[in-house]
Amino acid sequence: MIISPPFLRDKDATQSDADWIEAMMPVNARRGYPLNTSESWHGGIHISHTDAGTTPEKVRTIADGTVVSFRKPAPPEKRDQFPLKYAPVRGTDDGYVLLKHETEIGSGEDGKVVFYSLYMHLKFLEAEIKADAKIYRKDPLGSSGMTDGQNEFHFQVFCDDDNIKKMTGRKTKALDISKDGRTDAIYGDIHFYLPPGTKFYDKAPADNSTSITGLSELYTSNAPLYASMTLAQGNCTMVTRQKNTQIDGKYNLLGEPQVNADGEDYEYNLYKTAMRNYKESPSAGFELLRFGRVINTEHETLVPADAPLWMTVNYPGGQGVVNLADPNIKKFSDADFPHWTGWQLVDDDADSNSQCNSAAIASLNENGDYDNQCSKLICHFPFEWEKSTVDTRFSWLKIGSDEHDPMSEEDYAKFKAHAEALCFDSGSLASGRLWHFEPKAFIRQFRKCGWLDSEVIEKIMVANTKPTAKLQISKISKISKKVTEYYGDINAILNKYNLYSTNRKCHFLGQGAVESGSLLSMQEVSQQQLIENGVHKGGGIVDLSTKNEAELGHWYGELTEEKDDYFSGKKYNSKGNVITGSYSWINGNCGDVDAQKYRGRGFKMLTGLDTYSSYWVYRGWLSVSDFDRYWWDDPQYKKKNAAKMKKRSPQIDSPQKITESSYNCIDTGGFFIVGFKDKTVKIMDGDKNGKADDDQVIENVTSAINGADKGLAERKIFTKRAKEVIGDDV
Repeated sequence: MIISPPFLRDKDATQSDADWIEAMMPVNARRGYPLNTSESWHGGIHISHTDAGTTPEKVRTIADGTVVSFRKPAPPEKRDQFPLKYAPVRGTDDGYVLLKHETEIGSGEDGKVVFYSLYMHLKFLEAEIKADAKIYRKDPLGSSGMTDGQNEFHFQVFCDDDNIKKMTGRKTKALDISKDGRTDAIYGDIHFYLPPGTKFYDKAPADNSTSITGLSELYTSNAPLYASMTLAQGNCTMVTRQKNTQIDGKYNLLGEPQVNADGEDYEYNLYKTAMRNYKESPSAGFELLRFGRVINTEHETLVPADAPLWMTVNYPGGQGVVNLADPNIKKFSDADFPHWTGWQLVDDDADSNSQCNSAAIASLNENGDYDNQCSKLICHFPFEWEKSTVDTRFSWLKIGSDEHDPMSEEDYAKFKAHAEALCFDSGSLASGRLWHFEPKAFIRQFRKCGWLDSEVIEKIMVANTKPTAKLQISKISKISKKVTEYYGDINAILNKYNLYSTNRKCHFLGQGAVESGSLLSMQEVSQQQLIENGVHKGGGIVDLSTKNEAELGHWYGELTEEKDDYFSGKKYNSKGNVITGSYSWINGNCGDVDAQKYRGRGFKMLTGLDTYSSYWVYRGWLSVSDFDRYWWDDPQYKKKNAAKMKKRSPQIDSPQKITESSYNCIDTGGFFIVGFKDKTVKIMDGDKNGKADDDQVIENVTSAINGADKGLAERKIFTKRAKEVIGDDV
């Protein structure tokens, strides 16, 4: 899911994402969530606005969706007359748009979710708003109108009972802490439940083992603790919470946040730490560092299985080092909506009226913590805009409550007429109760998710393809099929390497699109395969949808027989011109066979035995003890004489292992920029103003990856397209 606020303005360089969302969605305090001033259920918020400027600011779609229903607003003269006018001064605009969003927040069926967004009190609708129309994120819906004479519109987000478990991972008020959290959706901060009896030590073992010999125990917990880890901008921030014994549902922070307590540039150094601490399975170790556990278990195996994760965590009155990989410590992410961070599912008001009779909310009001908690309450109550249920929902007003005197029949009749003028036939949404989210909190939460569905990735991958000529249309069709094949692993790798921000995503996808020929060419091909009508066409990548490994031939030259020494056959560069050198003795290759064998493969083309061996070691497929480092420093290597080399070069018999798995293909891209070219992510993050579409930024990233400007023009096209699709600019 990619999501953004209903107003979109430029973000200041100093603004955090949360602060920017707050600025985009100023709320009328009298019309907040989940209760309004009459203590009745209110499913959304009223977002204040001004009409400053000659062109009214557009209310925009928060996510790709489909129009369920809409109503064109009444003209101003009717707006300011009863029944739309209910307040003493001016009236209420009645235009609305209801959207259905079918999207994904993770893998598998439980990752496919449906939710709705409602934009009520609009004074103008765009011409594109039609029944069943497809509306894309950032598209304008119309302009904000008035509510009882106030410049504001009502905005709410909700889902049905079938989708709440998919959205939050549960239907219960609190999270089940007896087992690890979900893996089909995992994003944002990583959270750890530390049970009573958890031991804190003065340091981590020097050899990163599970042995506590030589460690001093500082503290043993006597109550549950909850640690949360944030990895961002190179830093690791760890906070600890403990349940407040006086106020139900409240968790207090312990001490000050620990920032990079386990090493400077902790996030940027995850690869180095994984290579150092998890030598037998660095890639699985990287996941342990990133998620607190191995997530991609189909592809990654931690060796040894009980390898530890020692990190500094606060406890009451101090801090110490804990093995967070201990199976007694349960692991979660923001996708689990942890209750210790404030999230609660409120489902204790079983009636069908709009009066709030929730004991959970009453308790928050009694202890004075309602204002702190209300934005993270996910509440179950009837849809408030169904015309046929007005009496069912509001007749209690004639009886009154502890806070309000009963309403007279005459006053109730006026209120009912006003409510019915704004309500509509909501179809299937009218039956039963719905789950409501505070809209700002919902948007903040799912902006951490950033799961890209296949349609979004396809828009990026076809950036340099014109949907006109027959050949181009055919290519788009092939790309579409490849996106369907790869998009799940693209998301897995974006998540694994914490490529969470818009900048990181856009650069990763823009660069990878060029390297992989928009996913069509995950392996370089022999020049001899690119001869048409006797003319050498040059190039260097092949559409693997039409060829397999056995058909690819030799990468360079028309080689008739393989041999280990440097041969004098013809070789061609990317323009089809004869060259006198090749990759036979660079990038760690030891002869012609290596040049062919270790050709470019993957989303970021790994090229040469040096790069292959680094990746093989990283994935745990090869041990560093199996070869000598810097084998290319052997004097015989420089003489191009592999037979007499004393240093052992790596032996990788099946380099095509990269292209045999879509996961491996995409993982090479993450490995390359986070590990092999580890400064690349830092360069991406150095773009503080979020200008992933700036030429200079793209040039810097390209240089970091290739050490040159190879394919720079195309890299700019694809990266800028990614920013258009994923970013918030309009």
